[in-house]
Amino acid sequence: MLLVGLACAATQAVAQRTAAYGDWQLHLPTNRSFMLADAGKRVFVVAQDAFYAFDKETTSLQLLSRRDGLTDVGVSAVAYDSLTQQVVVGYRSGTVDVLDAAGRLVTSYADIRRKAISGSKEIASISVARRLAYLSTSFGIVILDLQRREIRDTYANIAPGGAVPQVYATTVLNDSLYAATSVGLLRGRIGTNLLDFNSWRGYTGFGPRPGNPYRNLVTHLGKVFAGINNDNLYRAVGANLVSAGFGSADFRMLRSSAAGLLVAEPTVVNVLNTRTNGRYQLKAASFADIRDAIRTNSGPMYVADFRNGLIRIDANGQNAEAFVSNAPPTTAAFNILTDATTRTVTVFTGGYQESYLQQGSRNGFYQFDADGRWTSFNAQTLPGNQFPNLLDLSRGTRTPDGTLYVASYGQGVLQWKGPGEYQVFGLNNSPLRSSIQDLQNPNRPFFVRVTDVATDPEGNVWAVNRWGDNNDPPLQTRFPGLYKYIPATNSWQASQAFPGSGTLERLVFDDLGNAWVGRDRRSSPGLAAYRPQDGRYRNFTVSNGNLPNNIVWDVVKDRNGDIWVATSEGAVVYSNPGQVFEQDAPDFIKPVVTRGEGRGNELLYAEVVRAIAVDGANRKWFGTDNGLWLFSPDGNEGLLHFTTDNSPLPSNRIVDVAVDDRTGEVWVATDNGLVSYRGSATVTEGKIECAKVFPNPVRAEFSGQVGISGLANNAEVKITDITGTLVYQTRATGGTVVWNLTDYNGRRVQSGVYLVLTADAQGKNGCISKVAVLGK
Repeated sequence: MLLVGLACAATQAVAQRTAAYGDWQLHLPTNRSFMLADAGKRVFVVAQDAFYAFDKETTSLQLLSRRDGLTDVGVSAVAYDSLTQQVVVGYRSGTVDVLDAAGRLVTSYADIRRKAISGSKEIASISVARRLAYLSTSFGIVILDLQRREIRDTYANIAPGGAVPQVYATTVLNDSLYAATSVGLLRGRIGTNLLDFNSWRGYTGFGPRPGNPYRNLVTHLGKVFAGINNDNLYRAVGANLVSAGFGSADFRMLRSSAAGLLVAEPTVVNVLNTRTNGRYQLKAASFADIRDAIRTNSGPMYVADFRNGLIRIDANGQNAEAFVSNAPPTTAAFNILTDATTRTVTVFTGGYQESYLQQGSRNGFYQFDADGRWTSFNAQTLPGNQFPNLLDLSRGTRTPDGTLYVASYGQGVLQWKGPGEYQVFGLNNSPLRSSIQDLQNPNRPFFVRVTDVATDPEGNVWAVNRWGDNNDPPLQTRFPGLYKYIPATNSWQASQAFPGSGTLERLVFDDLGNAWVGRDRRSSPGLAAYRPQDGRYRNFTVSNGNLPNNIVWDVVKDRNGDIWVATSEGAVVYSNPGQVFEQDAPDFIKPVVTRGEGRGNELLYAEVVRAIAVDGANRKWFGTDNGLWLFSPDGNEGLLHFTTDNSPLPSNRIVDVAVDDRTGEVWVATDNGLVSYRGSATVTEGKIECAKVFPNPVRAEFSGQVGISGLANNAEVKITDITGTLVYQTRATGGTVVWNLTDYNGRRVQSGVYLVLTADAQGKNGCISKVAVLGK
């Protein structure tokens, strides 16, 4: 019998546009889902890039992370124990969390993570029986007592001769423990000394095989079934394995259910009646790469698909619906561009390798719009010549009218105004040059490698065109490496060449129109300042300019016009760019931290700093290989340091950082995905209106910070009760101030209405707003 599901309509869970002040928002894809646990009202789902809970009644997705009580990142396995009503979560690091059915942390175990062994400690799978959780690992089986909340045993040397096998799955039947391992199928009698390999038995003919095909075990109706990939489905009978008559298959997962034994294959779920050997199949258009399937006693089936996320399908095979988070389609992120005018956040997925080789990506970019929805822009999502199929989109900039210009590391510069409204500048319609010097050989591809684009003070767009080492004087006059596009005339101009200008990478303009460009981190390291008007330049290195390291990762201009540079050994600042070409001009300054984390040392001197972003209060956010840092405007005070240990960051290796001046959100791209943090600094543009308060009213159970935005930049702020008694006073960071609902003595204020009085430094642009604090 074949049941064919209806075409699947993907449903995205749309989160709020921004997080609360001081809180995080995860923008992680859930499409690559691979393991499920049914916890009654919720289904817990492990995806390659996220861990989330699906509410069956509301059909909503909730991404889970440290902000929800989890103790680690990188979930690899999950299981539910109906007896203790607890969810067991295993991580790639070996950490194990136990949650209640609502997803709240009960306890955590770091024993495996701290275990002194070499190699992986990842929890491959978890099975539960009799209030015990059996954890399958690379070094054997770990047993967790869910009632006593303790590690009971570890069975490591269980392979023949006392070797340590990789264990992929386990199951329990009566008094026996079964394990699918790298040395075949094993069984041992519970109650005997299972620490001794002699207590374990294998099955004749089912020992080690290439590819480790022993991955799936399950107990169903008093029998143990094993799916051996590319062989057959077997049933354990005493010391033998007997064919269950299924046939050869790629077994993705075996599950027991009231409807029958669920056998998941890549694009179909089989439901087997093991008593009669009858079966039927469930199929749906959305089944593309099935990894797991579960079914409740009387409800629908839930399928984890590695392309389409979580899929719910009726028991009769109809009405298939996929649920994915409102998130980018991938964790790939090379650069982030925020724009207050268009109210968008754009993330470019391509870029290039650290060796400057191609990534080979044609995924385009994805964008977070004003309504809080993610949209992908590439040739696959926009077919029919609506989007050019460009290679390795790396970085972007916007001109004052909102037009987006994107650097392609391979095909030039994209001018983007919307689907079908674009232009690509390359070899045939611009002075941009190929990175391959042998232009006469038609058999070699042309790669127009543009690493960066930036807008100068006049609104012109500049492109950094890498083409190779141009120290040969004749080439210096032909291929300079910096090119200017003038939107008003739709024309290009080449700048004057200078030594090494063909191997530049990063670009930013100061307020006078001088270009500050980072150099190739391999062949001509350091930084150059360049004046387009006359071609004058100045090089900065460790020995000539006071850089802490010659490897430059990022260059930005702050709100005072100063130039900040990120290197492999900290960050430095050039505090008066207007002096850079004067005689006896100063070098870069290495800020010294006098307060907060890192005090007594030069700014982040021991860190690889890959990205810098400036918020509305001119504070500096630094992305490093050791997490995200916030420092005061001059870099002398450490204010915050986020890592995977104290935040929902999916990785400590930060790829890029950007700040949305309108909302104060700090957008962080890591090598494992994208998150945002609601900072307390914004920029108020245009006419000052009365302050916006969020949340308002404030409920009794609220424990976060109240944000007051839309203020005059750096305004004085006073908060009083309704009688005019001063409760709190501070100065805004940019155009926003946050209040933790306490008075000067640190006591939470009583319920009532409070007035927020603000004015700029001149006492103008005054405003009075109200905050309602509710009682219990």
